[in-house]
Amino acid sequence: MKMDLRRASFRRVVAILATLLLCFVMLEAGLRILGRMPSNMADGIYAQDGDSFRLKADSKKSINFPAFSYTVYTNEYGFRDRASGPRPLAGQDVIAFLGASDVFGNGVNYEDSFVGIFSERARQRHYEVLNLAVGGHYFLDQEDLLDRFIRTTGQKPARIAYCVNELHIPKFDKRNTNILVRSGYVFNRSTWRAAYVRLMIGNLSSAYCFFRDAARRIQERWLKYELNEKSPEFLQIYAKTSRMHDPETVRQFEESLDAFGRYCREKGMDLVYVYIPISDSFRLDKIVRQIGKDPDDYDASYYEKMMQTYCEKRGLSLVDLRPVLQRAFDDGKELRFKLDPHYNLVGNRVIGEHLAESLF
Repeated sequence: MKMDLRRASFRRVVAILATLLLCFVMLEAGLRILGRMPSNMADGIYAQDGDSFRLKADSKKSINFPAFSYTVYTNEYGFRDRASGPRPLAGQDVIAFLGASDVFGNGVNYEDSFVGIFSERARQRHYEVLNLAVGGHYFLDQEDLLDRFIRTTGQKPARIAYCVNELHIPKFDKRNTNILVRSGYVFNRSTWRAAYVRLMIGNLSSAYCFFRDAARRIQERWLKYELNEKSPEFLQIYAKTSRMHDPETVRQFEESLDAFGRYCREKGMDLVYVYIPISDSFRLDKIVRQIGKDPDDYDASYYEKMMQTYCEKRGLSLVDLRPVLQRAFDDGKELRFKLDPHYNLVGNRVIGEHLAESLF
């Protein structure tokens, strides 16, 4: 009797699993027929670069995530551009942008990124623009990428627009190491396998992406996105106890900037710094109060003042983007994606137009 019950239970479980599998297969087929393909059918956009990473050269990649969809092109040098392929620069005055994901233009097409917007104005004045920025790169990664570009191509930008933000200033002495690139995606070499499996599921299954995206849309529509105490890095960079409030660390940071300044002078390149505040810094006080902390223990303007002081002492040019972005924020403009803190189309437009006015 017990054996019969077990067999009956086993058959029911098998029937349920078979039904679920059939439903999943039908959903997968139906989504693909309707054109709902997996997030990333092609390889990613990155290439191994020693123990670190950079962008693939001469490539095209469409990226579809719940927060945004956009297309990335890279030119022959492996820099983000308006199109893939050759990028003649001989005899051209070149302005090169250095930075991280905000400069790269996460979430928007090149022409809608602030570098793309700026480049259109630059071309009218017979300047060419190169965007060396790579999401996840630190200052030292970008400086090394610039130096290798100059040494391997013989091309030397006339001007360097060095974009800095609050996330990367505290990491001024770090560089990416222990990186493993698989299928064009970046992983930590010691913990890459589980992350790679999740990525491959998203690459292969429309149904998986359907459920994942549905969950994120529910979050976007019904749950108000807020940073909280589980966002330690964001809060720590503004804390008055952070390492960047130590005078010795500030001295070391300024020495690192001095070294890059000497490099630019030796190469005959004009250097201008661009300070880009993080989008959520405009509501830092509100976030801090929501998690029960004292706003007086944090300072959203600290890094802006640091860069102002440094550039004034050295006689360097600085384009400070906080005032123009703060005005846009105060006017009620939504500057970031709902599910991602990178600047959206509006934020990039504000930055690009202001840069064009400031640098020209």
